Amino acid sequence: MLKRLFAAAALVLLIHCGAAGQTTMRFATNVGSFDMVLNPNNDPALQPIVDNIVAYIGLGRYHFSAVNRAADGSTPSADDDFVLQMGGFMGFPPVPDLWASLHKPIEKLSDGVVVDSNGDGQVDFDAISNTRGTVSMALQAGNPNSGTSSFFINLGDNAFLDADGFVPFARIEDMATVDRIMRLTQTDLSQEAGQSGSLAYVDVPVTDDGLMVVVNDVDVVSAAPDFSFVGPIASALQLAQRNSTAAASITAPPAEESLSSLLADESPLRSEALAADSAALHAAAIPEPSTIALGALGIFASLLAGRRRRAAR
Repeated sequence: MLKRLFAAAALVLLIHCGAAGQTTMRFATNVGSFDMVLNPNNDPALQPIVDNIVAYIGLGRYHFSAVNRAADGSTPSADDDFVLQMGGFMGFPPVPDLWASLHKPIEKLSDGVVVDSNGDGQVDFDAISNTRGTVSMALQAGNPNSGTSSFFINLGDNAFLDADGFVPFARIEDMATVDRIMRLTQTDLSQEAGQSGSLAYVDVPVTDDGLMVVVNDVDVVSAAPDFSFVGPIASALQLAQRNSTAAASITAPPAEESLSSLLADESPLRSEALAADSAALHAAAIPEPSTIALGALGIFASLLAGRRRRAAR
């Protein structure tokens, strides 16, 4: 009896801490779930990036967020898919055309995670390559330090991204749900979003029911012995407070052409720059996810009611 109790306790400890002392987060979407193993190689240099995403998860910033980019590669081969991107926008309303016109960026916690301390455009440390299943932060053009909430999952060998500062900080071991999302119909919502051709909206995956793919929840599946939400969240909130104070002193937005020029670069994932700049300018006006959810559902219900009345005439 005693041996069975010890065995059960050991099993619980193994599940809780993970076989290799790693932390795994489960992203549950309306299409299925996938598990993200943070810092799969236990590289201390990745800790700031890991802490960044842990803070977003702990604060619930990814709850009801949208999967906004299912980008194919340069050929139609199923093995040549490029990236699946998410974490940049809230997922309300869940109807694609309404989402495009009413969507909100996820509230940013900082201006970006520093991986290039001397500003020479090169990451300060050697990292694993952007191969299938690895996860990296989306970046502004030419700025390795601009990663915030948005991230992408590599669907093939994207090693060419390594030199541009895209640092893999996690890995998806089972890609079944990711591949399922990639097989969905993709639609171009850039016109509805008012940003024609923007890479953030041209490959939006849509379910068979005609809805957005949404991250409903993120849970801790297993945790390293020293895992905690407290430190990452406290650090992120301190940075957010400083950013909010700085944003309050801004008297005018950047010139329109400077934002548009960021979208002119057709390099992968560059369109996230516009969302990042917009979020920084309006951080104080972006409500918490729960407020967004209630407000967006009200708008959604009103719009649907209007559509029904028009259809009945």
